[in-house]
Amino acid sequence: MSNIFSYVRVNKNNESYTQKQKASISKYIDQHNISIYKEFEIEISSSSEEKNILELLKNCEKNSTLLVSDLNVFGRSIETILEIVKFLLSNKVRILVVNQNLDLVDDKDMLTQMILGVISMTMNLEKDLMSLRTKEALSVKKQNGIALGKPKGTIQKSKFDEQRDKIEELLQLGLSVRKIAKLLGYNNHIGLNNYVKKRKIRENLPNTLNIAS
Repeated sequence: MSNIFSYVRVNKNNESYTQKQKASISKYIDQHNISIYKEFEIEISSSSEEKNILELLKNCEKNSTLLVSDLNVFGRSIETILEIVKFLLSNKVRILVVNQNLDLVDDKDMLTQMILGVISMTMNLEKDLMSLRTKEALSVKKQNGIALGKPKGTIQKSKFDEQRDKIEELLQLGLSVRKIAKLLGYNNHIGLNNYVKKRKIRENLPNTLNIAS
């Protein structure tokens, strides 16, 4: 067998999860009488640390074997798991998954392709179910008389916010919205006009100067 690497996803917030991975890998090693060439323990305790797995991807050698306890060590979504598994397989890294009893040989192997197909179907099913749950929840709220969407009068962020001070200054000088839009580099003055109206910018300005626009 090629060089065997093991990978443990370390979670400082869930030590038992880390230990369970190590135990299942250790048991597999004993049962199959194999030796580990190199051990990877990568700390990923939050979704923002998922990028740490790049360390594993960079260090896995081609034509090697990666031993993991479970598929979920690759990510917290089926989409992420599938992406990483496909990447490893395309780079000739065989994946042995202890808990699911999977042997993902390479991306050309027929059985491996079938397994990845099932994972893809699961991913699509997960998205469909999430969409269905969202629609059902919104329907229940609507039936119970709960207003959907943002509360009336909610002011959303706008691209014009960054230059609001300049917009107010130019309006105070008496320039038209059309000319202001041109001066500030906006292609369409209508959006800016709506922005000014919804935020009642003109009403809150001091007396404006009468400059021809």
